[in-house]
Amino acid sequence: MDNTEFQKEKENLDNIINKYQDVIDYYNIRIEVIQKTYANNSLMLNNLLEMYTSKLKLMERNIGKPYFARIDFQGDKEEKIEKFYIGKVGVMDEDNNNITVDWRAPISSIYYDSNIGKTSYKAPGGICTGKLLLKRQYEIEHGKLKSMQDVDTVSNDELLKPYLNSNADSRLKNIVSTIQQEQNAIIREPISKNIIIQGVAGSGKTTVALHRIAYLVYNYREQVKMNQYLVIGPNKFFINYISNILPDLDVDNVKQLTYEELCAEVISEDITLINEEKKLIESINGKETLQYEKFKVSMNFKKVLDEFIVKFEEDIISDKNIVLKGYEIIPNSLIKNLYYSIEDSSIYNSIKRKLDRTKLMLLKYVEDNYDTIRNNIKIQYDKNININSKENELNKLNLVEKELKNGCKSIINKYFKNLIPNIKKIYINFLSSMENYLEPRFYTENKLKIQNNIINMKEKKIEFEDLSALIYLKCKIQGEEPYNQYKHVAIDEAQDLGDFSFYALKSLLKNATFSIFGDLAQSIFQYRGIENWDTVVHNTFNNNVEIKYLLKSYRTTTEIMLSANNITNYINLNSAKPVIRHGNKVNYKNYNNEKNQIDSIKNILKEYEQKKYKSIAIICKNNMETSRITDELKKEKINVNNITNSDTQYNGGICTITSYLSKGLEFDGVIVSNASEGEYDSNKNIDMKLLYVSMTRPLHELNILYHDNIVRPLRQEINHVNMTNNKYKE
Repeated sequence: MDNTEFQKEKENLDNIINKYQDVIDYYNIRIEVIQKTYANNSLMLNNLLEMYTSKLKLMERNIGKPYFARIDFQGDKEEKIEKFYIGKVGVMDEDNNNITVDWRAPISSIYYDSNIGKTSYKAPGGICTGKLLLKRQYEIEHGKLKSMQDVDTVSNDELLKPYLNSNADSRLKNIVSTIQQEQNAIIREPISKNIIIQGVAGSGKTTVALHRIAYLVYNYREQVKMNQYLVIGPNKFFINYISNILPDLDVDNVKQLTYEELCAEVISEDITLINEEKKLIESINGKETLQYEKFKVSMNFKKVLDEFIVKFEEDIISDKNIVLKGYEIIPNSLIKNLYYSIEDSSIYNSIKRKLDRTKLMLLKYVEDNYDTIRNNIKIQYDKNININSKENELNKLNLVEKELKNGCKSIINKYFKNLIPNIKKIYINFLSSMENYLEPRFYTENKLKIQNNIINMKEKKIEFEDLSALIYLKCKIQGEEPYNQYKHVAIDEAQDLGDFSFYALKSLLKNATFSIFGDLAQSIFQYRGIENWDTVVHNTFNNNVEIKYLLKSYRTTTEIMLSANNITNYINLNSAKPVIRHGNKVNYKNYNNEKNQIDSIKNILKEYEQKKYKSIAIICKNNMETSRITDELKKEKINVNNITNSDTQYNGGICTITSYLSKGLEFDGVIVSNASEGEYDSNKNIDMKLLYVSMTRPLHELNILYHDNIVRPLRQEINHVNMTNNKYKE
């Protein structure tokens, strides 16, 4: 591209930034006017200020890089060629002319999906056809044009290299300009569609999930409010890790919760989730003692709960009549008949709703049968007067007749008030009666665990596997309000939820569609995670969901990904296709003892720091190892942070972390502390998945330490490396 064209683009950038600034100045003036005009109308003032200030902040954040691409498009029925500059935010001048076009706008899909030539895009008014004449990509920093290039498709691996070579702290922020065609197709799926995305490590599942939310917020803003979206993540550490991304994408009020936090909110109680590390280690060690835990996240557990709910509902109406001062107002048999006459399960889909309906029917019954009830009360009075004091009975009668004149609202409300205990108490009752619902042998084998489960529940200590049941009981007994307000839910790291977990979520969020992101190769909680997506498709969505695949890995170098693929090949799972970005070969180091291991880690850390890596992880299999290595490194005056399950954020630097906590995260450089066969057993899928997770965290460099024998899937590669090194020495 010649210098003349580059100079034109530099001048155009300056012009666009000036226009951008004019709009910012206009917004600031509008805010001042609004504050004066609506000083006495706080509701209008707050709504307008929120609208203008959020857009203003977004423009101010992006003025230094107002756009990242340009497309020249000519519609079939148009003579004029239109230029569109695509940025993170769409900005229009006072005359409603585009300065920049939002990446989420329909026309922008051409940039991500189309080649030069004949093309089309889907607009609100229908399909627009025409010709794409130019697709140009820009590198802009601090308002200065650094480079530009004309491209055919964004999928060109060469174009991705500058983005992929950046450090971990900036990658999530820059993805908008490099969204790939297969990612864009998922992001732009309509809100009405349920999708499951099986994506390999590094395929951008998290970023696609967040950008999908941003896309939906923008394109369905007239129908769906931001607070009607929900993001569910695996832990608080992960939620904080992604929390700065949505505001940067013009999304401010989307709720982000862990499954545990959602459950606590649903049952309106503070709960303490029992640390899972003991169970995880038990699972990793291959002990067959977790059948009860696996049962609790299965659809079989849902069936058992349903049996209990039927019995609970049979006993929900008290055997007592509605009585006031010894006078029977309404017989128990009538209340039961009214309750069981309610048939519309689509409307009255919870016990509470049916009870509320029964109350209304009773109030109507009292109104319609006032004289009959009054005569019945008079008959009772005549009987009582023969036994009790006339004055006393007359006082009672006056009170009863006063209540009757008021429609019996007070006594009917009192009768229904405490029929439903809180959900935690109901669940404890269920656990206490499980012997009635389980196979005798299964109950006997798990009796001690059930008893401990009950004790923990009474102390508000809850196992992860209990959460689905609590949510489901809430839906069936108390109803799903106010959660039926949600219209779309994105779940990340979804492979760690069980079949019943998904079913319970769908029951709670019945008006929402779902975008579910996960990777079966990273399903390390085997006692509570799913084994395949087919059961979710069938049980939760009744086949009304589409599975999509992201098989290309953008996180790691080719060398790292090919090494990690040895693990997935070994356990017969999908291998990732690496983007053509080369780096150092994976470095394997055999150490003799713990001192030699620490010395090796220190040397690697020096190399990483010389390369100015901002995020470095030493990944271990368990907490004992992370604690030991942390202590040893601190003795050497190395600033290292040991991340545990109780931590909620990571701000860069050197950290030690377990493989299961590192899932979903990424670092510039990674050291796997011990990949020995004695540490990770090649015969156990769970061990191989943990090692795979560890190996797929780095962006740029991976060092693997081991003692004696490295795990079997990596043995062939390390032998090849050693042979190559020996040849080189010869």
